[in-house]
Amino acid sequence: MLEQHEVAPYLVARRLLRRRTIVAGSLRIADMTSRNRNFRVSGAPGESYLLKQGVVADSAESLANEAALYRRLAATGGAIAAAIPRLYGFDAAHGVLILEWIAGGEDLYRHQAARARCSPALFAALGRVLAALHAVTPDDEELRRDAPWVLSLHRPRLDALRYLSVPSIELIKAIQRDAVFARGLDELRDGWRVETLAHRDVKWANCIVAPGGAIRLVDWEMAGWGDPALDVGSALGELLGWRLRSGADARPAAEPAIAAFWRAYTRARALDDAAADELLGRAIRYGAARLVQSAYEKTQETRRMSARVTRGLELGRQVLLAPRAAAAELLGIAA
Repeated sequence: MLEQHEVAPYLVARRLLRRRTIVAGSLRIADMTSRNRNFRVSGAPGESYLLKQGVVADSAESLANEAALYRRLAATGGAIAAAIPRLYGFDAAHGVLILEWIAGGEDLYRHQAARARCSPALFAALGRVLAALHAVTPDDEELRRDAPWVLSLHRPRLDALRYLSVPSIELIKAIQRDAVFARGLDELRDGWRVETLAHRDVKWANCIVAPGGAIRLVDWEMAGWGDPALDVGSALGELLGWRLRSGADARPAAEPAIAAFWRAYTRARALDDAAADELLGRAIRYGAARLVQSAYEKTQETRRMSARVTRGLELGRQVLLAPRAAAAELLGIAA
């Protein structure tokens, strides 16, 4: 495991960092540890990196999977290759993934925090990026195919319970007490499809607005073969979550962006009306799952079930059980 003071010599040894950058005093190394142990490195132009190291038992496999995805997508070319960070290398012996740090970029959470409206152009760009990703169909490459974990959230393994916070357990119990809600998640899991390459974690923290307004997708650890409706639904669920956080007045501010995203995606994939309608029905339900996942992730940061978590869970239930009504009433998309 690399320590912070070891990062600079490590990059120098790999010829990714010049000694004169260190001597000049322009080198900055920031600890950004979250699920993984991450270091952000910034120095002279062209010397911006993100170093990721796993800290849990299966992290080496996850990072190897992520490295394989970056290689695969870079080789694909086109819009999707332009929408990912550059891979500088994967050091399997030390479990270190070295990626481009998108200098000057900000994730969609930060981007939207200072704005009252969502940009239709920005979300149309996200729609086209996802459409390019979903043009890659399954082949013999060994990538994960399992259903998203959130669909089994209400059925935790016994050994997982000791790691859950009190509000996380309360949220799980709330779903378990609601047989209709639990059955909806079960049905979504049982209907999981493997149709295209999928990012599988399209949350705003993983959508980077680069200088100039281009969208870049990061954090491909969870990616693999799967249902394209999951990625589309996650993007729509994040927009619903933004509306929830922003209050009732946010609907007019969000609908043009939602429409632009959906129109750009369906056109880029050349979906006819019937195919688009079928995809929408599944995507809205996956959007509900994203709301549930976001609520659960918030419980990991608090000591009690907050009102925001409760509202997110309730909205997830509403959307999951009445997806067509949600498409029309909450998203403004005619189903």
